[in-house]
Amino acid sequence: MSTPAAATDTPRTTADTTRSRNPLVRFITLDFMENPALKDAGLLVLRLGMLLLFFHGWAKATGYSGFVGMMSEAPVGSIAPALFGFMVVAGQLLLGFGLAFGLMTRICAFLMALMFVFIIVLFNIPGGWIGEHGGIAFESSLYYFVPGVTLFLTGPGRYSLDYLLSRK
Repeated sequence: MSTPAAATDTPRTTADTTRSRNPLVRFITLDFMENPALKDAGLLVLRLGMLLLFFHGWAKATGYSGFVGMMSEAPVGSIAPALFGFMVVAGQLLLGFGLAFGLMTRICAFLMALMFVFIIVLFNIPGGWIGEHGGIAFESSLYYFVPGVTLFLTGPGRYSLDYLLSRK
């Protein structure tokens, strides 16, 4: 007597589907790397990369008067260069630090993505879509926008202050 197929079917886990594939396919898709610890390590590397944002803000803070002067020459920055300059410097310092250490990660990531949307729309695009060396004029801003969206969607991972604080 056979049992109906629906009665014996169980949900397949990632490990089950990995074992059932062709070894060549498993190698090409790097299935052996399906490990939560590796994903958390990848998020750590991405977050530590946001220290670049902190140092970017630090450079602006140390040359603040020159940065505000540059802001006053931008189409939108000329409205309130000191205010825009302060917001950019404070945002880059605080958000870069928060993301690197995984502190209030989703909030920092959302604010960083939002900040770079404003930078793209208000400062980069008015100067033209094509940069002086070809390519997209706001390419460097995208390098911060994309990790911001990614970290907002994924969270910080286990190797973060957020994780440590949530466990206590």
